Amino acid sequence: MKKVNVKHWGKILLLGSALLVFGAGSALAAPDSAVSSSWHLASAAEDRLTNKQAEIDEYVAGAGQEELSAQGFTVTHTGVVGDKVEVGITPYNEQHAEFLYAKFGRDIVQVVEGEQAILYGANAAEADVVAAEEAGTNPWIWVGAAVVMIAGGLLIAGKKRFPRS
Repeated sequence: MKKVNVKHWGKILLLGSALLVFGAGSALAAPDSAVSSSWHLASAAEDRLTNKQAEIDEYVAGAGQEELSAQGFTVTHTGVVGDKVEVGITPYNEQHAEFLYAKFGRDIVQVVEGEQAILYGANAAEADVVAAEEAGTNPWIWVGAAVVMIAGGLLIAGKKRFPRS
């Protein structure tokens, strides 16, 4: 093979490898989910739901704590779901639900069976292993980088061995 042909193919290989590495890097930098840039204007209905949830949260965390304990149930969660404010209670029964309906009304409040949250602990070593695994990169990036480095080294070695006259 002619020396000019080897240099030509070496440059093509180097350029292709560089494009592979840069393309893989930018593909991995893309977000996992689409981001919407549209503005969301809160409607009066959403404000009403949010205000009702705030009212319930204030009662549950404040003055109503003792009253709820006396009734024999706890509120596990509150949240806006669809067009209602959902209130989860445990243990669930109709008397407890009726108590909350009497306090906050039935129009936009829905009382459901709640589940107590369970926290799972992990020691520091397990957490570090998980973090390291999640932070790992795609091996194809490293393969592409190695190809670029080898091709560059071959081109430099070829220039030193066969200098232009």
